[in-house]
Formats: sequence, structure tokens, C-alpha cells
Amino acid sequence: MRIPNDHWLICKPIAHRGLWNDSVPENSLLAYEKAAQKNYPVEIDVYLTKDNRIVSFHDNTLRRMTGVDGLIYEKSYDELKTLRLNNTEYTIPLLEEVLSVCKGRSPLLIEIKDQPRGKELTEKLIAVLKNYKGDFAVQSFNPSYIRQVRKSAPHFIRGILATTDVSGIKSAIKRRIVRKMSLNFWIKPDFISYNYHGYPLPEKKVRKKVCLAWTVTSYAIWDQIKPYIDNIIFEGFSLD
Repeated sequence: MRIPNDHWLICKPIAHRGLWNDSVPENSLLAYEKAAQKNYPVEIDVYLTKDNRIVSFHDNTLRRMTGVDGLIYEKSYDELKTLRLNNTEYTIPLLEEVLSVCKGRSPLLIEIKDQPRGKELTEKLIAVLKNYKGDFAVQSFNPSYIRQVRKSAPHFIRGILATTDVSGIKSAIKRRIVRKMSLNFWIKPDFISYNYHGYPLPEKKVRKKVCLAWTVTSYAIWDQIKPYIDNIIFEGFSLD
């Protein structure tokens, strides 16, 4: 196993989209700053804009967080930076801004979001991270992106995201891949990041892999799954 027991993926709970609340928007620079102040590793999501900028944002649609219709990857960064997150002063950050906040303070768990130009995003992300001096790991629901990471940057710590909830996936084959992690032999992930409802997982799936559970929202859930996992990705409750 390439992840030692004292690795950050194991040692401290990971803040889902930063440390956010009703007044601090998720995936905002303030949310990342608050996590960095407490030395929590930070989970982020990345998309590629129409003009080839990497931004940190969770949804593929803009409506929930900005009140504006449209798909994030169909907008330019100049268009996106005019929008505000949850009616606050904060905007959708560039990856380079997130790296600046977290470098030397908080490791980053970076999810490569599925999108039409996902291969191009993955290539650009790899290029950026090869020059980044901070700690990070990458993950995705899309095995082809993680395969790409394995080929282009085999030294990167990489993981596969999976879930029991596949109701939104039309393809039966894709549903099976996401639920069963059927292509792990192809991508050889270092860790598994599974929704907490799915634990415990079959031994053959977790052998020699670090297991993360998302998104844990209470101590009660954490206590329930502790025997089966190495760490949690959390939100909505204080660990202080």
C-alpha cells in the first residue's frame, strides 16, 4: 500500500467543500481558509470553463449556488466571476486561488468532476499539480480520468469515488461500475471514497486500500462506520 498509516488521508477528517455554514458558502475561498486555519484537509471539486480555466465548484449547474441558469463548463471565467455564491461577496474560485490558500497548510482532496471535456481537464490538472508543492490526492467517479492520472502521473495518490445511489445514471453498465467499482483492476486506486451507506464493503474491494466515507454529517454516523473505514469526509457538524 502506497499510503502509510501517518498519511494525511488517514490522520485527520477531511472538510467537505471546506468549512462552510449558512454565512460561509461551500467551495468558497473563505470556506477553504477556515479549514486551513484549523489544519483540516480540504475536499474540492473542479471543472474546466469554456475558456480553459480550472475552477472549484460542485454542481454542474449554476442555479443552486448562484441563482443563475446554465452549466458551469459552458461559461467563461469572465462570466463566472460576476456571479456570487449564495448572495454573499464570494465568487467561484480558480484552482490557482485555492492552491494559494491551502499550500503549506491544508492538503487537498481534488475531485475531477465528470464533464464533456473531462480528459482535457484531467491533463491540465495533472500539469498544474506536477508543479504544486503542497500535499494533495485526486479522485473521481469516472474511472477513465483516474486511469489517465495513473498513466501520466503514476506517483500521484489516486482514488475512486463510488456510491450506492446510482438512480441518476441511465446506463446499466455505468451504474454497475459506480456501485461495484468494477474497473479497479484497470485504474489501481490507492484509496476508495464511498458514500457511508455502502459500508461495510466486500473485503476483496478494500484489501490494501485506504477507505474514506462521505459525507458524514454527525458523530453518530461516524461511530456507526468507524470499524470499516480509515477516515471521513465531513460537513455540517463541529469536530472541535
